[in-house]
Amino acid sequence: MDWDIAHIIYALGAITVVMAMLFRKGVIIPSLVTTFLLGWAYKGGFGEGIIAGLAAIYNANIMAAKELFSIILLIAFMVGMLNALKELGADRKMIAPIQRIMVNGHAAYWILFIATALLSTAFWPTPAVPLVAAVLIPVALRVGLPPMGIAIAITLAGQGMALSADALMQVAPALSAKAAGMPQLSEAIWIKSIILTLIVGGVASIISYVRIAKTIKKPKGQGQLDELDEKYFEEGEAEAAATLEFMPQKESGVTATFFAIFTIVMFLLDIVAMSMFDIKGGDAGALIGGTAAIIMLVATIVRHRGEAFEEIGERLTEGFGFAIKIMGSIIPIAAFFFLGGQEHSTAVFGEGAPGFLFDIVEGMQAYIPSNEFIAAFGVLLVGIVCGIDGSGFAGLPITGALAGALSHGTGIDTSMLAAVGQMGSIWSGGGTFIAWSSLIAVAAFVGVSPIELARKNFLPVMIGLILATILAVVIW
Repeated sequence: MDWDIAHIIYALGAITVVMAMLFRKGVIIPSLVTTFLLGWAYKGGFGEGIIAGLAAIYNANIMAAKELFSIILLIAFMVGMLNALKELGADRKMIAPIQRIMVNGHAAYWILFIATALLSTAFWPTPAVPLVAAVLIPVALRVGLPPMGIAIAITLAGQGMALSADALMQVAPALSAKAAGMPQLSEAIWIKSIILTLIVGGVASIISYVRIAKTIKKPKGQGQLDELDEKYFEEGEAEAAATLEFMPQKESGVTATFFAIFTIVMFLLDIVAMSMFDIKGGDAGALIGGTAAIIMLVATIVRHRGEAFEEIGERLTEGFGFAIKIMGSIIPIAAFFFLGGQEHSTAVFGEGAPGFLFDIVEGMQAYIPSNEFIAAFGVLLVGIVCGIDGSGFAGLPITGALAGALSHGTGIDTSMLAAVGQMGSIWSGGGTFIAWSSLIAVAAFVGVSPIELARKNFLPVMIGLILATILAVVIW
């Protein structure tokens, strides 16, 4: 392995951040310090290195903020829309039919899980999360499912199961097969990845449900809805839950009913448009965000009339304030891990800068033996490590190439190894237990700490990944 001092610093920094997270410590300090040391080591020299290190902190955070701003904006529009609807009383009208199904917090957990999995399979998690947030999260809170339970159900179903299987769009298996040098294996990888991710999702969701079941409370009565009792929420979540759920209701009746129907119809039209015009990923998120902005605008005008010019600013301020409160502490962490990829590293350090994380992972490939179990768990580990940069798909070229290399001349099923690597990379970075991945969008909408959510997901997902990998080797 040809690593210089910068690569060693990055590796030690990544280990420090992960260990700090596992031991329930803050990770902003090690992220900032390691970013500085990385800039210092890469540029070299005493004076020039110090200047480069200081600049690296600023430039890396600017780069991360740019990468994450689309999520921040989407959150701002969605929260602004929800608050505008709450002022009209439309939110309660909109979710009334679902209350018949979500009779308690236990039912709410599984309804959220299934609904998120279906929507995310069709349109990917990014646009699916705000749809779920607009319709299902408020009623789940009302029937006693705590915010952390809501966030766990959504991340496991969307950022985990739906994204890892990629059952409809099949981008992930095609990328894995191409990286393995065997494009013809795309279908085999696709089938195996669906089976494996169902195993991981089933195991993780059941374990998580058992762990949070004791925190589920009895449904709150209608007369209690405006009284926020902090004992219903985990420590640190009450304020965020109040922001999303317990705003005063100003109007009801015909106006509220109209906007409840209007909102549902607008989002249904979005779904139809996504299907008809093949709108995916960021474009789908943009469609959802734009729709939320229009609903917020119309609802504010109807509610405040002549004062709407000032009030629309208040709704946006509330939305951005909520988004920044959740996302602000994530940006420095993301800034450090984004430097693991060459594209982001080049944006900070200039042309020729390496992808520190990916260089490290590639250097580990030669040390993985050809035994089926060792090879499978080695590819899984590489996928998980690649996912640490917060991008589940970014690791697929490495896991796919590693699967092809390890299976060459050994008789090990290439498609099995590629599916295992794909599973590790996406469940990690997609993400269910990486706090600076798209998991932060779920945490923001629900109003929980992204780091705490990642910590809650870690053990159930890892148990699922280990069991699925064992079964993959045994079956295939």
